[in-house]
Amino acid sequence: MTAWATIRRFGIALALLAGAFALPTPAAEPDGKGPSLRPAKPTPTQLREIAEKAEKAGDWEAAFNAYCHLFVADRHQPELREKLNTALRHVQQLRRHRDPGFQQFAGGMTLSSGLDLFAEVMQRVPGVYAEREKATPQALWSYAVEELDRALGNPTFRQAFFDTPRAEKVADFRTDLRRDWARRNVANHKEARAQLRNLIAAAQDALSVRVPSALAVECACGACSGLDEYTVFLTPTQPGAEAATVPDLSAAGLYLGHTKDGLVIQGVVPNSWFAQTHPELRRGDRVAKINGRVMDVVGLAGAADALRAPGPDGFHQFEVRPAGDAPTVLARVPVIVPTVYGTKLLTPKEIGYARIGSFAPSTPRELDTAINHLKNEGARVVILDLRGNHGGSFLAGVDTARRLLPAGLIVTTQGQASEVNNQVFSSMSGMTAHDIRVVLLIDAETASAAEVLAAALKDNDRATLVGMPTFGKGTVQYPLRLVTLDDVDPTGRRVNKTGTVRITIAKLISPRSGPINGVGVTPHFLEADFAQQLDLAIEKAVELLPGAMMPAPRPMLPQELPPLDPLP
Repeated sequence: MTAWATIRRFGIALALLAGAFALPTPAAEPDGKGPSLRPAKPTPTQLREIAEKAEKAGDWEAAFNAYCHLFVADRHQPELREKLNTALRHVQQLRRHRDPGFQQFAGGMTLSSGLDLFAEVMQRVPGVYAEREKATPQALWSYAVEELDRALGNPTFRQAFFDTPRAEKVADFRTDLRRDWARRNVANHKEARAQLRNLIAAAQDALSVRVPSALAVECACGACSGLDEYTVFLTPTQPGAEAATVPDLSAAGLYLGHTKDGLVIQGVVPNSWFAQTHPELRRGDRVAKINGRVMDVVGLAGAADALRAPGPDGFHQFEVRPAGDAPTVLARVPVIVPTVYGTKLLTPKEIGYARIGSFAPSTPRELDTAINHLKNEGARVVILDLRGNHGGSFLAGVDTARRLLPAGLIVTTQGQASEVNNQVFSSMSGMTAHDIRVVLLIDAETASAAEVLAAALKDNDRATLVGMPTFGKGTVQYPLRLVTLDDVDPTGRRVNKTGTVRITIAKLISPRSGPINGVGVTPHFLEADFAQQLDLAIEKAVELLPGAMMPAPRPMLPQELPPLDPLP
């Protein structure tokens, strides 16, 4: 996948456009198994060289893509997560500046309105963010100035909002930002607004700013994104604007793209619903029709239109023509994709398998159905596959844990807001919880709500975990609606014209192992190879079968558990 497809796959683009956020990962093989049509994957050393070369060249999208790959391949390096986050901020900013919607938003207000927007961010964020000491007005001010400094180094930003300032004047002003403006004292949102007005006036004198409000909006963005990789300012967007350009089938694990040959499958997420139901389809296969509409010349916008008209049975139908002489494939994708799928018996048949692809309100019920089916078929141990599960609904993750945990602590949240400060989530399901023995598959792409489930089952000795340490996204986000620029329509309904801050409001603490964020959940048995992870899970499931001879537990060796650096 391209860097932007990688970002979008994990929700960073959705965070910018629709308020959802998860985490980046490298593009994987189309089906996670079998021979690849692409070159061999670079080694960690090669990935680092690629990333650092791209970073020095200012190609932040290439740097971010390489750091994403490197993080999963070799994430225990102390500085790696910081480099990944730095590249992420650059990419977020680049995409923002290229977005006509952002340019219209930033340029469509007065300077006074832009300052009011910035002041509201400075006023409200410190009282909501999970860690008050990291979100002081002084800290937010420094993040804001840093973002403006970065923006001035971007030609797209200067072209959109300035009257072609001379390069040496831009360099001098950026030096002033770092040496002087970033260090100015700011005690509250009112002082921050006044300081920003003075800063923009200085920029107008030095650089001939054409759209001064854009500088205020840029500082509002920086005050948010400087807190962590999950907090972001979102401009108001019209409903469906994203779907008009990028057809979203990510829930099924399918990504479309457009090339000179027409509409193609850009990628298939390994182990996803689409990968399991249509393993014969690969990246690069041409999509001839969607829901009966020919895709030869319509591009992504035409695909989006076709996806608005699914069949009466609730499925999208794709006519796909694989490369070579393979016959045309008719692929069906449900509009509402199940979150629990792939349910089957393995060998030996006393072992069942089900994949939890994400967490939604329906997930606990879907898991009940899957486990009951497997038990009726004779399964006495179930392997639950959380690999590549990027999370979803936090409460659905908690409720899923309750379906498997008769009693015990699931997770504790810590934050400023009373709703999340030291809130304890536990299970008292008792006899209603499933009593089947569980093996859990996890990997570096297991994140967020999926980590809540993994930590709860591990720390309560309810499951055997196999795979690799999880990503370490142990935080909860909330959409903080801003109101400063809002209007009221004739019916009295408030119209959102200010935007939203997708803000981290809580940290997640596992029952026994401490904070999840930046650390993740370590499995009982480490295995890096994707295919061998399932083999090892089956081996451990056999050991859990009633009556099986239980081998003596093997202690984990220190060298098997490379330390993971916590997030700053």
